[in-house]
Amino acid sequence: MFKASTFWDHIQELRSRIIKSLFGLAVGTGIALWQWERLWSWIARPVVAHHLPVTFIATSPMETMATSFRLSIIAGCILSFPWILWQVWSFLAPGLYVKERRLFWGTFLSFIVMFVAGAAFAYFVVLPTGLAFLATYMHGVITQSWKQEDFASFIVQFLLGFGLIFELPVAAFLLGRLGLVTPRGMWKFFRFAIVIIFVLAALLTPDPVSQLMMALPLCLLYILSIGVCSLARQREEGEEAGA
Repeated sequence: MFKASTFWDHIQELRSRIIKSLFGLAVGTGIALWQWERLWSWIARPVVAHHLPVTFIATSPMETMATSFRLSIIAGCILSFPWILWQVWSFLAPGLYVKERRLFWGTFLSFIVMFVAGAAFAYFVVLPTGLAFLATYMHGVITQSWKQEDFASFIVQFLLGFGLIFELPVAAFLLGRLGLVTPRGMWKFFRFAIVIIFVLAALLTPDPVSQLMMALPLCLLYILSIGVCSLARQREEGEEAGA
């Protein structure tokens, strides 16, 4: 009876946390939808602020409204993420050791910092250069009229891509603590990593300048990740020796 009661208590707790998370997501989405025009001005800023010769168009009656809903859901996920994480933490924390709790919070905070750094680098450095190249390509011959939905998707994918790419040092630290990667193994893979980075940058960016602006920081991030992995392994070995 005790085990069955404990199991159902966990199920009820999980159900409560899921409902609270969905409520937070709904609130965040509602706020984003309420501030939709401001959200759109932020997305369009790399074009508008640099006075690029581009006009935004909607090619169907529902395109603008559908775009506003999609972006509001994405923004709602971002706004409610701390609340959702707190619900996840509240459910998992009672079953974690002190060491695991510290690792969780350290990884999470590093994840947030690096994701914001990657998205900011893309938004303020890479996107203005790349969009300027695209907007002025064959200038005077082709009129640049971009679909609002396609442009919004492009911006979101670009920001998410850079944000995730900048998580490389965080992933290296976590994998190093878990013993899944080693600094020596990362050094051996370095030459292949450079090729993969430049190929990936070529696929994600519209011009050679943006490719270099993406590839060079990634190469530096990979080198930094090797150092972070080495630090993680030293810490893990120190804790095992002291145990």
